[in-house]
Amino acid sequence: MKKLLITLAMMLGLTVPALAADSPVDMVRGTSREVLDLIKQDDGKNSAKIRDQVEKVVLPKFDFQRMTALAVGRGWREANPQQQTELTQQFQSLLSRTYSSTMTRFKNAQVDIKPNAVFANDGREATVKSEVTLPSNGEKKPVAIDYTLYKTPQGWKVYNVSVEGASLVTVYRNQFNEEIRKNGIDGLIKVLRSKNDNLAKGAGA
Repeated sequence: MKKLLITLAMMLGLTVPALAADSPVDMVRGTSREVLDLIKQDDGKNSAKIRDQVEKVVLPKFDFQRMTALAVGRGWREANPQQQTELTQQFQSLLSRTYSSTMTRFKNAQVDIKPNAVFANDGREATVKSEVTLPSNGEKKPVAIDYTLYKTPQGWKVYNVSVEGASLVTVYRNQFNEEIRKNGIDGLIKVLRSKNDNLAKGAGA
């Protein structure tokens, strides 16, 4: 479930330069086509190249520091700046590596972006609703995905995603809080490093 959530969270989180992504809906709708087009070029021999192309566009469109702060919760305020930087780097690596390991599952995904975003905080934040169907895997029932974004001088950025009501940030917060309670911030950093090392070796999360 977690890998599915992460992949769905990131597969639409890019921007298409050719489009004027003045609204969060424009950004998500236009870029969902772009990322799916890239994934469909994967022939099994160029997977590393395709993953690299997708990640170079996707990653800058997420605010990983805000995501990490929300996922760590109260412990974020207790962490010193060096620990915060390390947590952000390790969490970003975890998400991107998990995403890369499952990306090709979504070659034939059908994406339906809902036209009306739900705005909050005087229009500075928005939730974009969508549905993704994976017919190639026999999954005919659409999966509901909500993207939470906020507007920056550089455009809209994603800082949380919910899949069928399961928030990416909340899923990790529950785990992170337990680890911090047992072993502190440094203990959490150690766990994240270990998971990233395993993913880098192809052992999975």
